[in-house]
Amino acid sequence: ESEDDSIPKFNEYLDFTDWLVTQPKKELETNVVDPNNSDDFSKSASILSEESQKTSPPFKHKKEHAPTSSTRNNESEEQSSSNSNDMNDQIISTDTSATTRTTKSVLDCDNRIPESVLRYERQMKKARQEGRLGKYVGIEQLKVIYIDEHIVVIDKPSGVLCVPGLNRNPYNITQVVFDAFGCESDRVDKMIVHRLDMDTSGLVMFARTNVALSELHRMFRDFEVKKKYEALLCGNFVTKDNNSIIDLPLQRDHRFPPFMRVATPESEREASQVVKDLQHHGWKKLVKKKPKPSQTQIRVLNKETLDYNYNDDDGDRSSSSLPVTRVALIPLTGRTHQLRVHCAAMGHPIVADQSYGFLGEAAPNGGYEEEIMENCPQNTSSRASLLLQQDIDNVVKATEKKMCLHAKEMLLVHPVTSMKLMFQAPSPF
Repeated sequence: ESEDDSIPKFNEYLDFTDWLVTQPKKELETNVVDPNNSDDFSKSASILSEESQKTSPPFKHKKEHAPTSSTRNNESEEQSSSNSNDMNDQIISTDTSATTRTTKSVLDCDNRIPESVLRYERQMKKARQEGRLGKYVGIEQLKVIYIDEHIVVIDKPSGVLCVPGLNRNPYNITQVVFDAFGCESDRVDKMIVHRLDMDTSGLVMFARTNVALSELHRMFRDFEVKKKYEALLCGNFVTKDNNSIIDLPLQRDHRFPPFMRVATPESEREASQVVKDLQHHGWKKLVKKKPKPSQTQIRVLNKETLDYNYNDDDGDRSSSSLPVTRVALIPLTGRTHQLRVHCAAMGHPIVADQSYGFLGEAAPNGGYEEEIMENCPQNTSSRASLLLQQDIDNVVKATEKKMCLHAKEMLLVHPVTSMKLMFQAPSPF
């Protein structure tokens, strides 16, 4: 892929922490843009000058929604307690010098996972996920890639909610961005353009004016915003063409809602029967939705290893390397969990994916039965074995590794000025 040098690239974090610390509260509250004054919105959305990076954003700065220090301390203590309990169930435990590895395995003699084990692990993971609040990020910790009077782009860390969700969780990056920079409508929900999963890191864009919000919604809906992700996959991913396209339709998984799966004739028949049963028992308005076409372009970037040290059963220190593949993923469609399901269906789930990876809450293999995975010629030669996935999962638990999926690049035309822009954020893994 050739890059156009004429397109401005924004790939460095802006330093606005000095302004946040020293700016008087009175000045922050009075420095508000008048939406009826066209002069206030006449600035260009080109590269920020040094002066504009240090001055106040043109909207209200609000802090009343930010959690207090005592709230953060309590949440930190609860998270620490939760982590210590989770570690008791791990196959690998850690000390200050090395990882201790035992021979315990959830696989049976045929290297398959018994259904009873799957059910138990899913319930355990579900309970742990429901107890997660999402990591708190303060205003001073925001990684801002770009900001002007119409939009702001940040690099979201893994483990942070993008939006409040149904439970109105206060620990979300949208609220932090709103508190830091505000928006024309003075409503936090009027900044949301798109979102990332809580465990996915990378670029997120927010709107600061109504005209930018409306145009960005249209651009994302019409696939005019080009995004590129980077991921680590379990095993050695092999493809004949290094710009292959995964073309697998997706549907809501009726067995494991609200997760997604690859649609097959059998899953379609089962889903139709489930809808009929629910309609018969009072859910009259429930309608079965057709599977949606879904395409992902995948390109291998590098073959790597996940290295770790451990103590064997005899107490001797040893080390091992587990094969992983670094890939670039370009979503050609925008389905829920598309990248994660597609990678799992290819036999190479994303490293540390707690939903679609090893013993995840969703259906294994992206919904494919084990017999299909074993007999598919495309998967037979390169598929990450369950034993390898188990070893990688053990290392992920012991090291508390985050999901290795990162929104690395975004290319679009500015929603107001029509200037071509490219944003980049380095991968944290």
